[in-house]
Amino acid sequence: MQRVFVKGIKGGLGSTSVVANLACVLKKSDANVIAIDLDAKSDLGLQFGLPWKSTKGWSNEGNFEDALVHFHQDSDGVIFLPFGDNKADQNEIISTINNCEKLDCPQNTWFLFDCPSYIYLERFPLKPNDIVIELINCDAICHSLIYKRLQKLKSSESNWKHYFLVNRYNSASVLEFDLFSLWQSTLPLMAPFFINSDEVIKESTAYRNVALNCAPYSIANDDFETLAGWLVSKAAL
Repeated sequence: MQRVFVKGIKGGLGSTSVVANLACVLKKSDANVIAIDLDAKSDLGLQFGLPWKSTKGWSNEGNFEDALVHFHQDSDGVIFLPFGDNKADQNEIISTINNCEKLDCPQNTWFLFDCPSYIYLERFPLKPNDIVIELINCDAICHSLIYKRLQKLKSSESNWKHYFLVNRYNSASVLEFDLFSLWQSTLPLMAPFFINSDEVIKESTAYRNVALNCAPYSIANDDFETLAGWLVSKAAL
């Protein structure tokens, strides 16, 4: 079992679309994939074609056993669990993460967690084999937040696999090019690639789908295939 936690270093960085697209690319390579929505916005189901009227999820149930009825499977075979439309505190989110380990699934299953940006990583029940992908943009705010995060990681003595990944990269921006080059040369936890800004992501979301199905030859899909292959290599370490 491999667990991957995806969150933005701040809000609005596209963690939901990254989780959904990554899940479908991994599934295409015959991996077993389960995506769990931990964000109260409960948008993950939209990416997998969940009908608008389906608003319930694990937050609507008093225990995880009752929440099992809210698991769905999309057309690609990805299993996913929506957050729902009820409130859930931090302890309930952590309990949901832990309960996922009790699911009867093959050993090669990938668990992808769409995490809210407002919860500190140090409060998640992370293990040495877990991979955390923290999304960033090439801008001055993220530049500041990265170094603050690095200080917290050092003080918390983190033992999980932590990486920063640039999402929505604009190749036409000189500033973004300069920041990415700087991070690549100075930050040991930077992923060696980025997810390009691509209209295909917006268009596929509008169709309640992912780039793999809407535009399989797009730059966006190539980026997610690169991400999937890189994660497989990191999981093997």
